Amino acid sequence: MDFLLLGALALMIVFLMMQNKRRRKEVELMQSSIEVGAQVTLHAGIKGTVAAIHGDDIEVESGKSKFVVVRGAVAKVTAAGEK
Repeated sequence: MDFLLLGALALMIVFLMMQNKRRRKEVELMQSSIEVGAQVTLHAGIKGTVAAIHGDDIEVESGKSKFVVVRGAVAKVTAAGEK
């Protein structure tokens, strides 16, 4: 009986690790697709357009304001031509 519980626990841990790895790859792919002119939504809910990229920092223009955020703050990217 104990082996069955340990096996189930091990299986759950493996599935969680696989899911985390898949999610991390999706985030890395999304963040690497950021380009100047792309529409972005930040984790804080702010929507804007990428004005410039300086390494790991992104300059976002929203309305009349411009501010600099790190790539990790971007929650969603819409390509420059899409809506």
